[in-house]
Amino acid sequence: MKKTIASVLCISYIAFGVAAHAADSGYTPPVGEHVSKPGYFGPARKAERASDRALAKKVRVALTKTKGLDISNVTVLARKGDVTLDGTVPDDRQVQLAQNGAEGVEGVSSLKNNLITGFAGH
Repeated sequence: MKKTIASVLCISYIAFGVAAHAADSGYTPPVGEHVSKPGYFGPARKAERASDRALAKKVRVALTKTKGLDISNVTVLARKGDVTLDGTVPDDRQVQLAQNGAEGVEGVSSLKNNLITGFAGH
């Protein structure tokens, strides 16, 4: 009986104890390695993203103020001055209205108009 208990304890230690020791190696890479990774969002990238959000907002406001334009199903994306309009508008005339409205916003360097006519979900 004592041999059975000892065997079970020994097997349990080997199964769980070794795995626990292996999982905690204690190694952490230097901070320089984290900062230099391509996915790191430093202050410059943070400011760029804020600028992109501000430009997209300016374009949305301009489109909202455009008479005869329904932007309820329009998405505005901005990146480094390049603006993309995605979504649907009720008719072809509104596609051109949206393009004219977005091109008139200060800070827009290029515009990609992906708007299509129709209704959302159709």
